[in-house]
Amino acid sequence: MVRKVLILLTVILGFGTLLEAQDSVIYIPEVVISSNIKLYGNNDSLTLMSDKFNANYLNNHNVNNFKDFSSQSPSLYIPDYGSRITSSIYLRGLGSRIDNSSVSVSLDGVMLLNKNCFDFSYFDLAGVQVLKGAQSLLFGMNTSSGLISLTTLSPFDFNGIKASLGAGNKENYNLSFSLYEKKNDKLAYMFGFNAMNFGGFFSNEYAQAKNDKVDWIKEGNLRFIAEYRPNVNLKIKNSSFVSLIHQGGYAYAKVDTVTFKSGNINYDSPSSYDRLNIINNTLVSYKKRNAYRFLSLSSLQLNFDKMNLDNDFTPLPYFTLEQKEKDYACSQEFILKNNKEDSDWDWTSGVFAFYKYLDMKAPVVFKSMGIDKLILDNINKGMHSSGVFPDDFKMSFLQDEMPVSDDFKYPRSGGALYGEIAYSLNKIRFSFGLRADIERVSLDYDSRTSVDYIISGFWTESKHLNTVIKGKDSETYTEILPKFSVLFDTKHGNIFLALSKGYMTGGFNTQMFADIVQNQMKQDMLSALGLTPEGIPAMQDIYSDYKQEDIIYYKPQFIWNYEAGGHFSFLDKRLLLNMSVYYMDIHSQQLTIFLSPMTTGRMMTNAAKSYSLGGEFSSIIRLDNLNIHLAYAYTKAKFLEYNDNKQDYKGNFLTYYPLNTLSVTVDYNLVLNKKYIDNINLAFNYMGIGKIYFNLENTLTEPYYSLLNADITLRKSSYAVSFWLRNILNTEYNTFYFLSMGNNFVSKGKPLGFGITFKYNM
Repeated sequence: MVRKVLILLTVILGFGTLLEAQDSVIYIPEVVISSNIKLYGNNDSLTLMSDKFNANYLNNHNVNNFKDFSSQSPSLYIPDYGSRITSSIYLRGLGSRIDNSSVSVSLDGVMLLNKNCFDFSYFDLAGVQVLKGAQSLLFGMNTSSGLISLTTLSPFDFNGIKASLGAGNKENYNLSFSLYEKKNDKLAYMFGFNAMNFGGFFSNEYAQAKNDKVDWIKEGNLRFIAEYRPNVNLKIKNSSFVSLIHQGGYAYAKVDTVTFKSGNINYDSPSSYDRLNIINNTLVSYKKRNAYRFLSLSSLQLNFDKMNLDNDFTPLPYFTLEQKEKDYACSQEFILKNNKEDSDWDWTSGVFAFYKYLDMKAPVVFKSMGIDKLILDNINKGMHSSGVFPDDFKMSFLQDEMPVSDDFKYPRSGGALYGEIAYSLNKIRFSFGLRADIERVSLDYDSRTSVDYIISGFWTESKHLNTVIKGKDSETYTEILPKFSVLFDTKHGNIFLALSKGYMTGGFNTQMFADIVQNQMKQDMLSALGLTPEGIPAMQDIYSDYKQEDIIYYKPQFIWNYEAGGHFSFLDKRLLLNMSVYYMDIHSQQLTIFLSPMTTGRMMTNAAKSYSLGGEFSSIIRLDNLNIHLAYAYTKAKFLEYNDNKQDYKGNFLTYYPLNTLSVTVDYNLVLNKKYIDNINLAFNYMGIGKIYFNLENTLTEPYYSLLNADITLRKSSYAVSFWLRNILNTEYNTFYFLSMGNNFVSKGKPLGFGITFKYNM
């Protein structure tokens, strides 16, 4: 392993003696977006890997959300897991299916504090920037492998109207309209909205829902921005964003684990996701020339969502889940940066505070089959195997359904102090930074159920049982997060070395309480009969290998990121090259697991130790009206230590990330200047993804697969028409695998899609 790192580092150092420095910017010529406002230094001198997608690139490739540029940035993988609530982002082998994220999203410099809200439709973005590696120094928790930074278009940069109307197969319709007005040199504002409807690709074959699509979606977004610039030094910007989503989802079908061929989607209870998200951000920026720059970032973020789920995804009546969340969050950040010109010193400092309160209700309803198979069968087997009750004595419930209520209050609060300083000595720049982070998280839980039951042949009257799991717990985390880097300028390029620490915060599992309650209920019923689970194999507690605090609570995840790379260009910046190698040392890695094939919920746990080793390469070739972008990354992430008391996974690959991501993008602008057409833009993108390991045992995989997309845009003056195609090869692939109720399921990838969009900009 060390030898591979040294070989790759030697390659980078060799290129560094030949090439000229340049940051990676993926674009069709337009005003290039600036870096995230917290970063200091020029874009070509960042000691990290980053990719930028500017407005023209997003428009020419019809990028509508962050899944659309998945894999176009090396090692970035954003699969579609069923609905907008699951915004799993994998970068350099790390990601998370539930709770926290190792990659966060910021909107105009403000961190989005709820992972449920990452996935929404884009319109009128000035650009997107992807930062790689641990970004915890400047951006805090849950950026241990990277950050996606979104920048909206300023009404000072565009004045007029933007509008579009589109249609595609499968009832795919979209509409957007934005008005930008610059009242004078000091005041400008914008108002815009977009809406979309998608009928869905996949049908539910259940008899009562024959041919009903499961992946339909309706969405609308509003945005209002007011920006005030009384002088060249002061800027005040307020942005309001409202997003409303109503969708189906969860195109999960049973799969044969031998052939890995999936069947039809077939479940009896309708599933859906609804979300109302409201964000208000205020930016105040003041510059004192040749001295400093002061920034204030204030944010209020509200989220109200509801998920209905057929939790067993079969046509049998096992159990359902309805999860309602009310999430209130606010944050405040003050940043002081160097603004002195021609200085050997550069620095950034800041203070950050946030508060987040989650009120969640997640009742699980056990239906007739779930009661029989998950509860009564185990109890009756336990009774009969005890030798006390004959086989003709059987317990039964008087109710056909058993609801388990789960109520949670989940507040988080925290703050941080951070600073980074850099010094340039001739052609070498050294930088060092430190962040002190503190966070407190609490969980107030109340889970309960009640049931009337009887034992035929033993009791003549039924018994009533109340089962309650109630309590409160809290944890406080304090972390010191250092970062060190050095950058070498050579005649034709620069090379950097970087060391940084990142972490994902810990928390509490909320999805296991229905299992805990029904398990406790079974124990209480046995106790009422004078029996104990000990010595009764059918009644062994599935939690016996775990302490209760290990089930409810999971610890933070820590990462040390070691990286070497460089940014290069030559041929008068017609060829740009960027590359890096990295090694990530991961401690207490957070994993999503099922305790048993028959449990109803998932839980987050911590593996002992793992690592991620990989390399990234990207190049951009510019030939007059032709731009070619090639991006490739290889990632190998494995367990160094992990034993779940059932199996040792040492040496196995981590799950759900692709070992390879390959993207080849070609943009060609054909200038005609004819009466009815000015130019034609041809945009093609090939993406290769895989291999992906779907289970900890590494027995189930999704092999490398290819996706081909195309966008053809014809422009005349302020008008344009764009024809787009997705998955032209109609490749069949799976994005997700999981085990539930002893059944194996996969989520299918989207097949061929096509459409047309009319655009107007003036």
